[in-house]
Amino acid sequence: MVQLHPVRVRTWDPEKIGAWLNKPIVDHPETKIEEETITYPQLIGQFIGMPLDADDYFAAIYDLLEETDGRLIQLSDKLNKHIAPERLSALQDLFEMNNKERGLSPSRIVAFMDGKGLLPRLKDAGLNRRLRLILIEILKAFKEQSAGNTTHSSFRRIVTDLVKWIFNHIEPELDKLTLEKGLPGFLWYGTVTESQKWFLKFSAMFGFHIIAYDPTGERWFEKTVEAEKIHTHSFQVNASSVLPFPDEKPQRVGTVAYRATQEVDRLLHHDDSGLYKPFQFKSYLTRSVPLKTTLDEAFMLAKERALVRPSFGVERGRVVIPVVFAKVMGIEKDRKRFWDNIHNLTEREDTKLVRSFPFVEERKGNQQFHYRAALGKDGKLDPEKMKTAHWWKYSKLPDGLQLAICDAIARHVEKPILLPQQGESFEELQLYAFSQSMSLPDSVVQLIQLFDYPQFVPTVLFYNEEKDAELSRADANAIALIHTFGLDVIIINPQGHQDIERWIDPEAIDTHWLDERSFNEPYREPSVVKKIFRKWL
Repeated sequence: MVQLHPVRVRTWDPEKIGAWLNKPIVDHPETKIEEETITYPQLIGQFIGMPLDADDYFAAIYDLLEETDGRLIQLSDKLNKHIAPERLSALQDLFEMNNKERGLSPSRIVAFMDGKGLLPRLKDAGLNRRLRLILIEILKAFKEQSAGNTTHSSFRRIVTDLVKWIFNHIEPELDKLTLEKGLPGFLWYGTVTESQKWFLKFSAMFGFHIIAYDPTGERWFEKTVEAEKIHTHSFQVNASSVLPFPDEKPQRVGTVAYRATQEVDRLLHHDDSGLYKPFQFKSYLTRSVPLKTTLDEAFMLAKERALVRPSFGVERGRVVIPVVFAKVMGIEKDRKRFWDNIHNLTEREDTKLVRSFPFVEERKGNQQFHYRAALGKDGKLDPEKMKTAHWWKYSKLPDGLQLAICDAIARHVEKPILLPQQGESFEELQLYAFSQSMSLPDSVVQLIQLFDYPQFVPTVLFYNEEKDAELSRADANAIALIHTFGLDVIIINPQGHQDIERWIDPEAIDTHWLDERSFNEPYREPSVVKKIFRKWL
C-alpha cells in the first residue's frame, strides 16, 4: 500500500523542466522511501506573460512537451468530458439527496460517490484512499468558499466535471504508474473555468506536477493552488489577450534583427510611453469619453491629437479616446470668426462635411433573427459572433478594426443614447439601434480606416441649413455610433432649431448657444485665395 508524500521543490530551472521531469523520482536527492511512504519533490510552477515573439513562445512549449516524452501531458483544450450514462444517473441521485438534506457533509458526499461507482477503484489501496481523502479536502474547500452552501448550480457543475476528469485523466495515469518514475505532470495554457481550477487544485494536492502558462499575467494559478511563493518565470510583457494554442509547432524563427526590433519596440513604444508607432494600436478596441468644453475649446480640441487631450489612455487592449460631441445653436455675429472655425476643420482630410439630410438610408426589415444569433451567453452582443456572421458587411477591413466596430456597436446597443419613441420598449429600441448600425456611409468607414487612435481624431461636421429633408432617426443612430467609436461630432444648426435632440438624449450632447439666429445662412465655401494661402502655410 503506497503512501505518497509530495513536497514542493525549493528551486527550479525553467529551462530544464523536461530533463527534471524525465528523471526518475528515485534519482532525485530529495526523495525518501521509508517502508510504504514515498516522499518526493513535486514541481508546481507558472510562466507569467509571454516573450515578444509569439512563435518562439509556442515553439518552446512544444519543445518542452517533446522533451518530456509523455511525462508532461497537455490538459488545456484537451479535457475529455465524456461520462457514462449510469454515472450521470448516479450523480443526479446524489444531487437530489444533497438538496433534500440541504447540503451533505463532504465526507458523506464522497462516501455516496464511492458506493455508487462515481470514483475509480484503483489496484493500490493506498492510492485509492488518497484519492478519496483529497476529494474530501476539495469539497471542504469548496464549501468554505461557498459560505457552506453546496446546493446551488455551481456545485452540481463542478462535481460533475470532477467525476468526468478523474475517470478520464487521473485514473489512466494511476493505473500505469511506476513508482520508480513517479507521477507525471500536467501542462495548462491560457485561462480556466471554475471547474478547471478545482480539477487543477485536486491534481496538485494529489501529487501531480503542474506547469501553467499564463500569457495575460492574471496569476490565477497561484490563487488556485494557494501557494504564496509559487515558482514563477516572468516574460517581458503580458499579452492583451490569450492567443489560441497552435495545432502544430511553429516553424518560423525570428532573426536577431527582428528580436532586437521587438525589444526596442517594447522599451520605446509600450502602451504608456506616449511615443507611438503609426497604427501601433490597430488591433485594439476603442472607448470614447465625451469632453465638456466651451465652444472655442471644442473647435480647438478637434484639431488636436487624441494623446494630448484630457483623459487619453491605453488600458489592456483598449484605447480611451476623449472626443468632442457638440451641438451649436445659432450663429455668431462675427461671421468671419464663425466661418474660420468651420473652415479650419473642413479643409482637413480627416473631416467629413455633411450638409444634406438624411445622410443614412434607413434599413427596413426585421433584424431580430440576426440580433439574437449575435448574442453571447451573457445576453449581450458578442463582437466575435458579429464579425463572423454572413450578414456582416465589413469583412474586408482588418480584423482588429472589424472587432473595434463590432465592440462599438455592442456598447451602443447595450446602453443606447437614442431616445425611445412613443410606445417603444427598451428591447425594441436596442433592436432598432442594432439594425441601423449595420450600415455606415462609406465615407465614414473610410475616416475610421484612416484613424490612428492616438493621433488626429477624424471629425464628422454636420451643417444643417434645413434646406431639404430633416435629420432622421437613422442619421441620429449613425451619429451616436460614430461618437461611441471615438470620432469627433459637431452639429451646427444656424437657425437654432432642435434636430438631433429629437432622437438623442440631450444630456449626451455638449450644447452651445450663440448670439444670433440666421434663417438664411447657406454654407460658405472658403475663398480660393484663402485655400491657396492655407496650402502654403
